[in-house]
Amino acid sequence: MVTQKDGHPDSQSILRRSADAGSEYGMQAACTSATPGKTLSVEVRSGEPGASDEAIATAEIPCDATVTVNGLGGLPAEPIIVDLRGNQSDVLSAYAIVAPTASLPAGR
Repeated sequence: MVTQKDGHPDSQSILRRSADAGSEYGMQAACTSATPGKTLSVEVRSGEPGASDEAIATAEIPCDATVTVNGLGGLPAEPIIVDLRGNQSDVLSAYAIVAPTASLPAGR
């Protein structure tokens, strides 16, 4: 979700619930922009204090209002960070949801 903090985009969300070991996860995401061909990237990283900033999973989402669903596979049984990256100056709205694959609808 793209939100504003002190007048600037703040695109990071920390999920406080840990992933279940052995479960498959996916990401549902969408973005809208007035600029044709615009994309954002989504990074999933560990939310553990002191953890590496290296992405566990990444995905590109087109900002054409199309809902996309990407498989992520298994995730570590720990909190995660979902971060929308890229130039968001002309992004009207964007979101990314990480959830068990079985709970996500089919997408593109």
